[in-house]
Amino acid sequence: MIFLDANVILRFILDDNPIFSPKARSIFETINSGRVKVFISAMAAFEVVFTLERTYSLSKSIIAQKFLSILKLENVRSDKPNVLEQALGFYEEKNVSFADAYQTALVLKKKVKKIYSFDSHFDRFPHISRIGE
Repeated sequence: MIFLDANVILRFILDDNPIFSPKARSIFETINSGRVKVFISAMAAFEVVFTLERTYSLSKSIIAQKFLSILKLENVRSDKPNVLEQALGFYEEKNVSFADAYQTALVLKKKVKKIYSFDSHFDRFPHISRIGE
């Protein structure tokens, strides 16, 4: 197992760097071939989503689609894969930050029904009761 850093994922998705993008493609070809398995941490996922949204102004829909396609690769492992996948769905569908989407997905997994928060966007999720007004 090899840890896959956010910068490799970014260069692969963006294909914007003449030196590192071809190397990223080669890494993903190696992953797809089954010669290696890689691990993506939740922190790396946050970095990728944040950078694509804030620095490159990609839409949530494009970010979710591209990152989900990577997470679903056979030889890619991640922290709480179901939570990450559901968080990407919430991020896109509910138009919330990825951090809050991840927390909401984690709340579901942990079967928690309430959250202390001043952020009203948690009200978009009918399975969570927000406390904090």
